[in-house]
Amino acid sequence: MNRDEFVSLYESEIPMYTAWADYVLTKIDKEIRSRAGGNENYFEWVKIPPSKRIKSSDSLATKAFVRKRDKYADPYLEITDKAGVRFVVLLTSQLELLSDIVQECDSWKFSKDKEFDDWKTQDPRMFDYQSVHYVVYASNDIVYNDIQIVKDTPCEIQLRTLLQHAYAELAHDTIYKSSSVASPEVYRSFAKSMALMETTDELLCNAKAKLDEEAQEFNSWRAAVDREAKKRLSDTNIVTDNKLNDYIISSLNVLLNRVSVEEFLSFLDNESYGYIYDRIRNRQDDYAEFRTSIILLTYFLSFRFKSSLHRYWPLDDKILEKIYSDLGLTPKWTTT
Repeated sequence: MNRDEFVSLYESEIPMYTAWADYVLTKIDKEIRSRAGGNENYFEWVKIPPSKRIKSSDSLATKAFVRKRDKYADPYLEITDKAGVRFVVLLTSQLELLSDIVQECDSWKFSKDKEFDDWKTQDPRMFDYQSVHYVVYASNDIVYNDIQIVKDTPCEIQLRTLLQHAYAELAHDTIYKSSSVASPEVYRSFAKSMALMETTDELLCNAKAKLDEEAQEFNSWRAAVDREAKKRLSDTNIVTDNKLNDYIISSLNVLLNRVSVEEFLSFLDNESYGYIYDRIRNRQDDYAEFRTSIILLTYFLSFRFKSSLHRYWPLDDKILEKIYSDLGLTPKWTTT
């Protein structure tokens, strides 16, 4: 196949490659949204709108007949990046989700991008410490947007972090794809930036994991507070004030880390303290705080941390005084 035949064939198939890239992008994007559980969580992951691209006929022909003319036995068949899509997430730890989505989809067969792996081996200065590149091939003939996509049509998938993307956009254009030769100083600057970005990503991944762990614990307390108030004080006008609850739970986080939701439930089930529900009902007319769902947690923490709760309590101490009185405790802050 000569160059003119090559270009003519490709230009006739550009609509197919465009449809296939759009299909792959849409399929992955929908699955991310499904697993994320909503747009808010989706945008915690995907930091740049996913994009697709189709190689121009000139670029493809140059690759096949000039830059890599000795590499391919059948360049039209072997060049697999005619179509491509890219997803950019925040951290390397999030690339695992995207990899799972790519590998589990029945619409295509996948392989790691050998050409990209070869490129990394030939130029180890390239910053892609955990980036992922796939080529996916249509499993069957399909029709998408009224366009026929034939079986085994390839599409490259690039999965990057935000840091990898920033580096690639600069380094690939200024060093790896430039016709000029960069000075040793430039290479050294890029090498230092690689090391810094790897370290930064590692620290951010660790911080994100810790935040997720703390958020899970926070949410378990919030859910328990709301659930138990509705269950045990269902005959009263209990108000669920999420902002107030979050404020108090956050303020008391030091103490909550030392106990469990199970201990909280055990306290509420203890018949010895069954009278507190009547006390709460009797105080609701005089104190608005006793109409909030957080009140049960306050009784538990007063019982559990009678000597230290007041140091973390963010509201009026008068509420604690009433609760301590109900529990038969002496308010320590009034005697010291």
